[in-house]
Amino acid sequence: MPTANLTDRKIASLKPENELVEWWDESTPGFGIRVSPKGKKTWFVMYRIAGIRRRHKFGRYPEITLEAARKKARKVLSDVSDGKDPAQEKKDQEALLKKERLDAKTFVQLSQLYVDEYAKLNKRSWQEDERIIKKLLIPEFGALNVKDITRSHVRSFLRDMAAKTRVQANRAHACLRKIFNWAIREEIVDMEGNPASGISSPGGKEKPKERNLNDEEIKAVWKEMETDSTAPKRALQLILLTGQRPGEVVALPWEELKLNDTLWILSGNRVKNGLANIVPLSNQALRIIEKQRETLESQKQKREKKGKQAASSAFVFPCRRLAADKPMTVYAIDQEAQIISQKLGISGFTPHDLRRTCSTKLGEMLVPGHLIDRITNHKPTGITDRVYSKYDYLKEKQEALNAWGIRLSRIVSGFELLKAEHGEG
Repeated sequence: MPTANLTDRKIASLKPENELVEWWDESTPGFGIRVSPKGKKTWFVMYRIAGIRRRHKFGRYPEITLEAARKKARKVLSDVSDGKDPAQEKKDQEALLKKERLDAKTFVQLSQLYVDEYAKLNKRSWQEDERIIKKLLIPEFGALNVKDITRSHVRSFLRDMAAKTRVQANRAHACLRKIFNWAIREEIVDMEGNPASGISSPGGKEKPKERNLNDEEIKAVWKEMETDSTAPKRALQLILLTGQRPGEVVALPWEELKLNDTLWILSGNRVKNGLANIVPLSNQALRIIEKQRETLESQKQKREKKGKQAASSAFVFPCRRLAADKPMTVYAIDQEAQIISQKLGISGFTPHDLRRTCSTKLGEMLVPGHLIDRITNHKPTGITDRVYSKYDYLKEKQEALNAWGIRLSRIVSGFELLKAEHGEG
């Protein structure tokens, strides 16, 4: 093992080799730095206690500077001379922290860890998980120690929920199972098994949804959304006009809109399949966005007059708590769709049904299937489309969505063209 007068320049010059190399400091006995084959540099100090050689690691360079590491090493050696064993104390402390983490933990604590440490980092739909946890799971399990949650309790809870809303019961089951799988895998809880596993789907097998609105329903729903227009209603209108996914519409940031070019550049990191999408905006879609901008500006001015915080949101459809600057949730437009269908006395529809309606109407207008897939941003299935064809079909998409916007206006007005604020072009 090589020795050297360790300096910042010397440490910076150390290059990784094919095996782990330890460099010892000439000025501080037992102190050194190890360089891994991947280039990671870790401080350590070696000492003997009761005839046993110990190695104590305490951080990496450059996060811990040479000066700080040398002081730490001298402190360790001083503690050893007083009969202490820093390496063993570190192991004991780590074991204690792990035990505390595994011990008494309520479901509300566990679910918050799941959202913060897993869902937000790995799921685009984390807000839906958070909604299910807060609205459905915490009222039932929140105060319980996770070790006291049993399979029979979970089964009974899901069975009661399925009697009212089958799909909601399936979503709650999936979320609960996921939380416990993650917690057990990450050793956050000390449990032998997942209490949400081994339970059949409480709501039964779900059939693929086929609901799309007919012309009479489109006319009634659109007119209701135009009456006392709100942000959730405008988000629903934009879904119907563009055919994009509800989650992508409600979380639409202003920076994705290129209004001078009448385009929405949908970022791939926000999309379910990871594929970016260029969405042409019809005159009708531009009108909805402009009305939303005017509403937000009006709300901002009112808050300023009252001396309240009035920062602009980064999102076209911000949540009600503007100070948090978060987008509206899909739950908000789900609720709005339910309210509208109940008020009009029509069969219930969801925001996704509006996306399907857009796709269906494009098909009725003889828009080719492959072009509808590109508009709605479905992942290509053929080898040619997936690998070889890089044409963006922007012109064709624009023509199709403009035609759909015009047809929608005719449906709403009884086949009499509505005059869009931007003109028909």
